[in-house]
Amino acid sequence: MGRPLHGPGNRRRPIQTGVARFKALNTAADHLERGDADEVLSAALGRAVDESCGTRFLAASATDRPRHWYARRGFSVIGTMRRFERD
Repeated sequence: MGRPLHGPGNRRRPIQTGVARFKALNTAADHLERGDADEVLSAALGRAVDESCGTRFLAASATDRPRHWYARRGFSVIGTMRRFERD
């Protein structure tokens, strides 16, 4: 079984053994359309497989432009989550 992986900004609390969560994948403007994001995502997915993470998911905003990019790479919407914050 793989070791617990931690999400960005969530390094103190493991998500769950065997689960890989991808969040806040960003590409600098001067690196757009060069294939860099594909390489990063491919490497991250490969590491998740190497770590025996049978469940791999991506957390992204439904209104963000990259949602179509993720869909072309095999990701699909499986659920939604809402978060509310007070001022």
